[in-house]
Amino acid sequence: MRYKYLALSLLGLLGAAPVFAEVITFSPTKNVAATLVLEGPMLTVTVKNEAHNDSRTIDFQAENDLHMQINDFNFDGVKDFAVSQIDDGMGTFDYYRIFIYHQKSSTFEELQPDCGDGFVNLRIESKRKALISTYWEMNVPKQCVTRF
Repeated sequence: MRYKYLALSLLGLLGAAPVFAEVITFSPTKNVAATLVLEGPMLTVTVKNEAHNDSRTIDFQAENDLHMQINDFNFDGVKDFAVSQIDDGMGTFDYYRIFIYHQKSSTFEELQPDCGDGFVNLRIESKRKALISTYWEMNVPKQCVTRF
């Protein structure tokens, strides 16, 4: 009987353990600091430079784990970021939301693909300066090429 109470106590402690946030800090351009704080499905994006300080929160309404990636997604020499997750169904597809840094406004804005509703199974082709993703037309998978 003691072991049962011990096991239940330990499970209670594990259930009360705090969820730790994933934090990434990077510099999109010179003299600009961007901080991404991912806590569950919520991402807080903070951008700071000499003249600007902005923070916003994005709710991804995701059930699966989110993953952040820093890269130059539009091939302009400025660092951007993406947040991806595996689909909620069979876990076959990776969905990406890409956020491009705009120097004039000192903000990140979400990028949309040239076709389809989002970036699915994203591939970055630097030589072609293109983002390759999948979309469906009449339940047939097709390749979407978003160029810059």
